[in-house]
Amino acid sequence: MKKEHSNSLINIKLFIMRTLKILSVLTVAFALLMSCEMSEMEAIDSIVSEKSATIDGVCTNDSAFTTTADDLTEADIAGLMLMREEEKMAGDVYTVFFDAYGLTVFNRISVSEDKHADAVLTLINYYGLEDPASTEPGVFNNTELQALYNQLIEAGSDSVEALQVGALIEETDIADLQELIEGTDNADIERVYANLLRGSYQHLKAFVRILEKYGVTYVPQILSEEVFAEILATPNGQYRGNGQGMNAGNSGQQNRQGNGPQGNAGNGSHGGNGNAGNGGNNGHGSGNGTGTCVNG
Repeated sequence: MKKEHSNSLINIKLFIMRTLKILSVLTVAFALLMSCEMSEMEAIDSIVSEKSATIDGVCTNDSAFTTTADDLTEADIAGLMLMREEEKMAGDVYTVFFDAYGLTVFNRISVSEDKHADAVLTLINYYGLEDPASTEPGVFNNTELQALYNQLIEAGSDSVEALQVGALIEETDIADLQELIEGTDNADIERVYANLLRGSYQHLKAFVRILEKYGVTYVPQILSEEVFAEILATPNGQYRGNGQGMNAGNSGQQNRQGNGPQGNAGNGSHGGNGNAGNGGNNGHGSGNGTGTCVNG
């Protein structure tokens, strides 16, 4: 009886030890999960949660615009149509990913992208142009953007791949905005695009830094390594020009070669003249802008 009693005590002790070990593992796992979530929140809060005029490019005071529809070129109009739907596409993709994976970064930046799209719409309405964007999520009149949207949704098959898709979208936005800024002399369009560009810089940083929390090093697919590295190294709100290396007044080229899951093949010249915050004029500086989109 004593031997059986002793064996029972041993079994109970072993059971308690195993239970405590399991609880310890679960506690560590939960702590790591919470740490990852906090790291994500910290990264978002430090990168994305800035002044709305800088992040979102919100330009609702169209009375500050100085140009008219007569000043628009065909390239200006085409650029506005593209950016209106491209910003909508980014927001729609991030909304799908937030619903699928629950990562806060997608919710935060989708709201910002909606404001980006509204900023372009402000210009479109001001010039009396027809809004090309559908009110239906995931639907686009631009067939290339529709195909890209479909590819990006498919590419984000898990949370980490979705974060990489997010970084790729921001790279695409940056490259397109740089090209459009280079190709226009319209001060109002430049000023709005410059604000959207700064927002995209910060969104890209958010995705890249959160991927680092998951042990993934993001490699640029569209931007040059030099420009990519400088964006990551530049403190928020201190971006200078919009050209190669972000050096104000310099122009440069970056090739879009369709690398990455979007398969968006085709070369294009990206870079452009630096645009300071001084009312959207070309030149040096990183100070506050005047008129529409302060701090632009």
